[in-house]
Order: sequence, then structure tokens, then C-alpha cells
Amino acid sequence: MEKIIFIKYGELSTKKGNIKIFINKLYQNVLSKLKDDNVIITRNVARMYIELEQENEEIVIKKLQTIFGIHKIVIGYKINSNIEDINNLALNLLKHSNFNKFKVETKRTDKSFPYSSMDVSKMIGSSILNQIKDIKVDVHNPDIKLNIEIRKNDTYLYVDERAGLGGYPVGIQGKGLLMLSGGIDSPVAGYLSMKRGVKLECIYFESPPHTSNEAQNKVVKLAKILANYNNNNVELHIVPFTKIQE
Repeated sequence: MEKIIFIKYGELSTKKGNIKIFINKLYQNVLSKLKDDNVIITRNVARMYIELEQENEEIVIKKLQTIFGIHKIVIGYKINSNIEDINNLALNLLKHSNFNKFKVETKRTDKSFPYSSMDVSKMIGSSILNQIKDIKVDVHNPDIKLNIEIRKNDTYLYVDERAGLGGYPVGIQGKGLLMLSGGIDSPVAGYLSMKRGVKLECIYFESPPHTSNEAQNKVVKLAKILANYNNNNVELHIVPFTKIQE
């Protein structure tokens, strides 16, 4: 059994012929963000997988939550694809969870696996009911959902799924220049542009004494905040504008 984080692409999966371009850009952005975190990242058209050290799990998750193009961040476990191992891990996961109603949902992409998706859900659900007291199945409104994904080489189990930012990977739509001021409109416009895949640089027109040092410092601070969502880098161009303005 190996603990692993994997990424669900969401909107990127609708790109058909261009999906590899989108996934490769997302992979580059994730690799850049996690370059100091001692992780191993692999990808395919269905998922991106991150092998990591357990002690830096929350640090990695927080960084992933600042990357556009990620639909879901899943904390799961990778095991061998046999029904006994799946059952043992499922019981172990739910025995350490607090719930009254549960659901088991199985996806089987490996059609050579000897049981159908529905059969696996029924078998594992029945085992959980027999081993854990005072619980019941509720497929419509469960307190906890056990997800089982049976793939060609391995099987993944998870109950912990967190939301990503969605959108497109930064850089997939080229570059843009944001006129950044100290108000709320321009940083929000920049954030939304990055969410649609635009890599930003910022420009600020300083006009002392008509504009203050405090205004410039606020712009610098905003640029640093935006940089967190822009591959940790926003180049800020400060343009002297007093003579032109006057």
C-alpha cells in the first residue's frame, strides 16, 4: 500500500485533440510549484499522480490549491488489483472514519479484472456492513463515499477529495499585460484572466507627487499575491508617468 495524491483534470478532459497540450502545461506548472518538495510526478490522460513523503502532505496540497487547471485533489492509496487487498484497505479506511451512512462507488477501467464495477461495490459494501456496527448504506446522501478505481496496473482507494481552482493551466493561452492599480477591480481581473490560462505581467504608472509611495507599495503587494497563482512569478513594470501626465 502506498499513499498518493492524484489530480483530476475536470474541464481539461473536454479538450479532445488538444488534451495532451493542456495536461503537459499543467504538469510543467505543478512541477515548478513543487520543485522543492521531494515528489515524483507522473501523468496520463486520465490523472496526474504525485508520490510524496507523508510529512509534507499538507504543504503539497496547499500549493496544489493555488494552481489553475486542477479540478479535484485526491488523497488516496495505491494497492495491487486483487479483491482481498481492496477489501482489507476499504475496511481499514472506514474503521478510522466517523460516519453513519456510506456509499461505495467503483470505476473499473481494467476490463480484465474478474469482477464488474457493480459487483465490487456490492462485495465491499457488504463487507463494511458486516464489520462496522451501527451504519447503513445511503447511495443518495452518504456521510462518506468510498471511491475505488481499478486501473490496468493498480487500484486506487480514497475518501478524501478536495476542490481545486479549476480553469485552465496558466500559460496555455499565452501572455497578457495587466494594468494594476491599488483598487480591487484590476487584481480580480488578473486572477480571472489567469484562471482562463493567461500568464500575466503587470504594469503600474507612478506619478509622484500625484500618487503616493503607499499606493505603489500596495501595487507591489498585490503583484506578489497574484504571483502565487502565476507560477510564483509576476513581473511588475513601474513606469514614470508624472511628466506625461502634467
